[in-house]
Amino acid sequence: MGVGKWPLALAAVLTTASLAQDPETETLDAETLRGRDRSALLDVRTVVMAGRAYAAANGSLFGTLSCYTHPETCRPDFPKDAAPFLDASHDWLAVRLGYARTFHPGPPASEEEVQRAKAAPGSLKSFAFTVAPVKPGETGLRAFCGDSSGRICVSRNGSEPRVKDGRCAQPCPELK
Repeated sequence: MGVGKWPLALAAVLTTASLAQDPETETLDAETLRGRDRSALLDVRTVVMAGRAYAAANGSLFGTLSCYTHPETCRPDFPKDAAPFLDASHDWLAVRLGYARTFHPGPPASEEEVQRAKAAPGSLKSFAFTVAPVKPGETGLRAFCGDSSGRICVSRNGSEPRVKDGRCAQPCPELK
């Protein structure tokens, strides 16, 4: 590793170590909480993008998280050597860095809608994905909701945003 790359490597190690602090044993500083906030938002953006990419390949209908991580199980015609829409080795619903993650399936598409779209059986009309601190203000700052429309909104007090029919419900201010 070149001399100029050491500060960057050290910064990455220190950032990772600060994000991994155990919230049960120490109070998290503001920078650590902001880092966790950014990580939670990144998960929401990633799931929303994966769902929209899956819909593009599924007649504009959505699927479950398992369809995004293992698309061949929902769409047998999905190329076996193609990359999934989400990393299958990552547990997208795990409590991580003090945030709980939840996938909210929307209403199922009718059999007629599935046939017309040439979509996978069990397809959804919408979905939402929420990420909220387990202990607002202690393990994380804000909570987020992203849905199949591409909308991402925030709960500034850290409470889990409401979801109705696979969509982020009001009140939930959009992130710009």
